[in-house]
Amino acid sequence: MDRIFADGRRIDRALKSAVKGAIRDHQKRNAPVVVWRNGRAALVPAQQLMHSVISPKSISPKREAAKKRRTR
Repeated sequence: MDRIFADGRRIDRALKSAVKGAIRDHQKRNAPVVVWRNGRAALVPAQQLMHSVISPKSISPKREAAKKRRTR
């Protein structure tokens, strides 16, 4: 269990998959997704989010640093 949390890749993949699934569900229902922007909750059309759901910005700095250490 400690290895899974220390590495983080499995967790990142699981979270990305869950987010994609949730956005797809919202798209099917034509329902907006609630996101946190500028310190407030905001409704965003799911179609807008699908294009940016797995952007480089979505990876946390700690995970990015761990990824760099693993590739050395």
